[in-house]
Amino acid sequence: MEVSPSLLPLKDRVAIVTGGSRGIGHAIVNHLHSLGARVAINYASNSTQADLLASELNASCTTDHHPRAVAIKADVSDPEQVKLLFDKTEQEFDSKIHILVNCAGIMDQKYPTLANTA
Repeated sequence: MEVSPSLLPLKDRVAIVTGGSRGIGHAIVNHLHSLGARVAINYASNSTQADLLASELNASCTTDHHPRAVAIKADVSDPEQVKLLFDKTEQEFDSKIHILVNCAGIMDQKYPTLANTA
């Protein structure tokens, strides 16, 4: 069911959701998409869930011939890959980025785990 454009407050806004293929990030991607945003689903290693989510979201938009969601691989702990994530998102949607949601979980080896801090 298509929603009236007047009910889409984020229509054609471009969002990046890091860690967007699973968990909370997945839910945020779905919500932003439901509000009309075009979403870059960032993942670090496993493309399966990100690709599936992008396919499902694009299939749900029958009136738009441009992608509403894309899966983009980037390790957000690496500044060079973050730059590539932004560049690729802008290229894919031919637009600047309006929204950034950080949901990626990063394990930095220079900090101790909770178990090692007691």
